Amino acid sequence: RLWSWIGEGCCQWKGVKCNKKTDHVSKLDLRNPCDRFECSLGGKIHPALYELKHLKYLDLSFNNFSTQKIPDSLASLHKLEFLNLSSAGFYGHISNQLSNLSCLQYLDVSNSWWSPSITTENLHWLFALSNLKYLDLSYVPLLKPEEWLGPIRMLSSLEFLILKGCHLEGASGSLHVNSTSLRFLDLSYNIMNSSIPPWFQNLSKLEHLDLSFNNLQGIFPTIILENSRWLRFLDVSKNGLEGELLKNMSNFCNLQELNLHSNKFSGRISSTKDGALICGRSCMKTVDISSNNFSGHLPNQFGNFKDLEFLDLSWNSILGPIPASMGQLSSLRKLDLSSNKLSGNIPESIGRLSNLEVMDISNNQLDGFVNELHFANLTSLNELYFYLNELVINVSASWVPPFQIQVIFMSNCKVGPGFPSWLRTQRNISVLYMSNASISDEVPYWLLEVLSNIERLDLSSNTLRGNISQIIGKKMPLLRLVSLSGNNLSGGIPNSLCMSDELSFLDLSKNQLSGRLPQCWRKAQTNLEWISLGGNKLNGQIPYSLCHLERLGVLSLHENGLNGVLPQCLLKLDLVNLDLSDNQFIGRIPSFGQYYRSFRIIDLERNYFTEDIPLQLCHLANLQYLSFAHNNLSGGIPRCFNNFSQMWVNSTTIPYGRFSLGFSIMVDIKGTSREFTTTLRYLFSIDLSSNSLDGQIPKGLTRLARLQNLNLSQNNLIGEIPSDIGKLRNLESFDLSHNKLSGKIPSSISNLDFLGCLDLSFNNLSGPIPSGNHLSTLNDQSIYRGNDRLCGAPLLKVCPGEDHNDKDAQDGHNMIEDESNE
Repeated sequence: RLWSWIGEGCCQWKGVKCNKKTDHVSKLDLRNPCDRFECSLGGKIHPALYELKHLKYLDLSFNNFSTQKIPDSLASLHKLEFLNLSSAGFYGHISNQLSNLSCLQYLDVSNSWWSPSITTENLHWLFALSNLKYLDLSYVPLLKPEEWLGPIRMLSSLEFLILKGCHLEGASGSLHVNSTSLRFLDLSYNIMNSSIPPWFQNLSKLEHLDLSFNNLQGIFPTIILENSRWLRFLDVSKNGLEGELLKNMSNFCNLQELNLHSNKFSGRISSTKDGALICGRSCMKTVDISSNNFSGHLPNQFGNFKDLEFLDLSWNSILGPIPASMGQLSSLRKLDLSSNKLSGNIPESIGRLSNLEVMDISNNQLDGFVNELHFANLTSLNELYFYLNELVINVSASWVPPFQIQVIFMSNCKVGPGFPSWLRTQRNISVLYMSNASISDEVPYWLLEVLSNIERLDLSSNTLRGNISQIIGKKMPLLRLVSLSGNNLSGGIPNSLCMSDELSFLDLSKNQLSGRLPQCWRKAQTNLEWISLGGNKLNGQIPYSLCHLERLGVLSLHENGLNGVLPQCLLKLDLVNLDLSDNQFIGRIPSFGQYYRSFRIIDLERNYFTEDIPLQLCHLANLQYLSFAHNNLSGGIPRCFNNFSQMWVNSTTIPYGRFSLGFSIMVDIKGTSREFTTTLRYLFSIDLSSNSLDGQIPKGLTRLARLQNLNLSQNNLIGEIPSDIGKLRNLESFDLSHNKLSGKIPSSISNLDFLGCLDLSFNNLSGPIPSGNHLSTLNDQSIYRGNDRLCGAPLLKVCPGEDHNDKDAQDGHNMIEDESNE
């Protein structure tokens, strides 16, 4: 960078400028010209710099002077008018000596947001900089943030003020600020937990106002808009502001950018007569009012917004149809109407938007047909989001789109029954979501070529036929997500998946896949977190190479023909959900919990596991679903099962995280088998039925008060039912049938108000059946059959001494009835 710095003619050096009359150095511009820091200057500032007494312009920004503080000697450059030390690597406090630079008009000492190294105690050193027009202190933490406004309001010449991310607190409403010169104000990314103070309305020359990412509350004062006829940019996103801000659209006629994203604004989006917008030709280029509470219909007139490039109305409650005038937004590049309550057909005029790159109308109530005219002139289209509507894609088999698209979301639309042949013309597809799209067809031979650069692929819940190798090729280096579940695909699982280092999500469940699991999983696959291959015809053993996948959180291999002993190395995977049910595994259950303890779900039912239940399971405090049903387990139920603290009544619910979405298991509950998907995170269940477990029911189980399903049936359990079983207040299904339990049924069982399915049959229980509360509604005699010494309702067997009591009760009832009649 300093190759030209040779010889005595320094005025010819790169970055150096001199006064033509005096030859004094007046400008030193050493700003780093590179995007990164490869070209940055470093080391110490040479003292000769401070001898340039006529220097007016100094720019050292984006360098790496990380070995020193901002030099106090800069204060000796009294004639400096321009000083830029932005991201120069200096550390420590801003020196109060800077107040000596009374000629400064431009000052930038901002930090990089990812690595702030400069701080300032306060802003009192600004008082002397009366000529300052531009001040940028972005991401310079203010150690006394409550005092920031006083010095700022004294800078009467200030035109540009940027205090982004300075830890500023509320902008005091008691101070009088009357800056008639301020044109650019950025106070974003602070912690202003207050309302917008009244002095903002005095900023009459303001052109740019950014208050985003604060915690501003209350009604937004529209007088700011009415008094600032020069305002072109307004961003108040990510706050808690309220009010019907769009009630008078004339306030926004001069704006070029409007961002109200993520607030609490409400009111009708179009309250003018006939939905007409009352601006003349608008200069608006960006409108983002997403994630608010706006309602009403979209306005009928968009013809005045010829310059609009970005329109985001998503996540509101906007009703009615998409107006045909939307097709007049000739400059529009992004249109996002998603997550509203729009209905009706998509107007064909949308197809005129030749500059449109992104169209998102997902998650509405739109219906009707989409044909070639809807895409006629969309030559720039890159991303298309149609999912969660009732749309029917009705294009001819010979249609050639005018675009080369990259991202397609058409899940839940009716695309089939034939596979969409227009995809054959596309060469840039990186994301393709067409799940549940009514496609019932053979996999086309050309699909593999179209998917060569695919990153995310979801064709699940269709009826695709053919070999899976026609979809997943030998080389897909960018593949991150693949979901082909719920189809009719055949063949073996491609070994090429082992070569996909970017792969994080794999779901090939519910197909006709056969053969063995791939043996080639590698340590390099550090991103792979989810493998779901259940509901196929796979066989063989779980390969040891699977244990290389250190980030694996979900492993679902249920309902296959897998066999053998589970590899012990599975213990060293930090799994969250494990489903190996309905296979032919043998041997002991591994001591899950010995190392990692993140498990939420373990389902090993319907296998051939033997011996006792490992005590290490008791370390799994987050466990909420456990099923070992239909195995050959023996021994007792571990007393330490009461350590499952996620099932305690007052437990702190731990967020499930990314491993809940899309995971499903079959659960035997209330006498039927049900598939749990989105509600699985709310299910708490233990099922140890159909084994050879013996011993007593641990009394500590009653501590698991969040349990909804407890099934210990078809074992050899002895002893009594715990007397405080009524503590399991959330139980909906409770099955202790086919054991050797004895004693009385605890009266506390009548406290189980949510119980819908109870089975105590075929034990050695005795005595009267408890009555009262919710239990009296469970009047099916089969609940208690096979217990010959039980008596009382709903059984026909009367308990001893009950006849006399019944007669007394009947007489009492008759007496009350007689008195009532009198």
